Amino acid sequence: MTTELENELEEAVPAASETDEADATPAEQSADAEPSTAEDVSKPEETTLSVVRDVVGKREDDAAASSASEEETGQAAGEEATQEEPDAEDYSDVPFNKHPRFQALLTERAALKLDADRYKNVETFISENNLNGDEAADILRIGGLMKTDPAKAWAEMKPMVQKVLIAAGEVLPEDLTKRVQDGEMSREAAMEVSRLRAAQQSTQARTQWESQRNEQRQQTDAVTAIQSTVSSWEAERQARDPNFSAKLPALQKEIAWLQVSEGKPKTADAVKAQLQKAYDAVSASYTPPAVIPAQRQKPAVRPVVGGQVNGNTRPKIENTHDAINAVIARRAG
Repeated sequence: MTTELENELEEAVPAASETDEADATPAEQSADAEPSTAEDVSKPEETTLSVVRDVVGKREDDAAASSASEEETGQAAGEEATQEEPDAEDYSDVPFNKHPRFQALLTERAALKLDADRYKNVETFISENNLNGDEAADILRIGGLMKTDPAKAWAEMKPMVQKVLIAAGEVLPEDLTKRVQDGEMSREAAMEVSRLRAAQQSTQARTQWESQRNEQRQQTDAVTAIQSTVSSWEAERQARDPNFSAKLPALQKEIAWLQVSEGKPKTADAVKAQLQKAYDAVSASYTPPAVIPAQRQKPAVRPVVGGQVNGNTRPKIENTHDAINAVIARRAG
């Protein structure tokens, strides 16, 4: 690049000096000729070329330095990216069950299962002891206050303890208190009556609660059995009847009508019987769609490829010379 530029400048500089001399006046030429020498005439040309060489060299050095700096910057950025974002770890040399990610998932699964079991135990305890959410929260809060603030815990426990004492018969109710005050019975006899009465009430409450809980369990089991029966019956019908999906909207309407007119079934057998009755009614009035035979498609007519035009006979080719002549004749024709 530098050599080509120097050649162009060497050709352009003499032409410029000749033009300047031709344009100058005689007075100017004589004035310039007296003080100048051969060395002075050649000096501006060398100076211009040297300046150009320096500039071009400097540009090339700057370009090389900038490219080198960019390369170093790119390498540094690549090293930083490698340090910040390491490649994905390869565990192909270990069995799947020994993979670190698999082990981490197993640990996470075990922790989640433990939390779920604990929550389920709490819910089961609350349900089996006939507690609601507010009562369970009050018990836990008072238990915490007993550890941190016993005075406040007693203030919140006192009404609850009073109810427990009355329910346990350790505090005389109003009627027995009045009879003791009137002298109709001693305090010891009144306390015995109060305890017996409390035990009977507790037994009745426990029996009632057991009955309610058993009833709830039976209802839950019945709903589960009905859902299982419906699912199994539907799967069986769908496997046997290819038109079951088309019958389903009418079947749903028929079941709704039967439930309104006959009532909702309470057992799995009654549900199955009602489903079968609705299915038979829908199947009796169902008309399958007509099957349209597939139309026969005519085979596509293939265009004739090659062959000879009538009246155009191909010459007989016996050797290479005949083949060349045939090609020449075909191109000429």
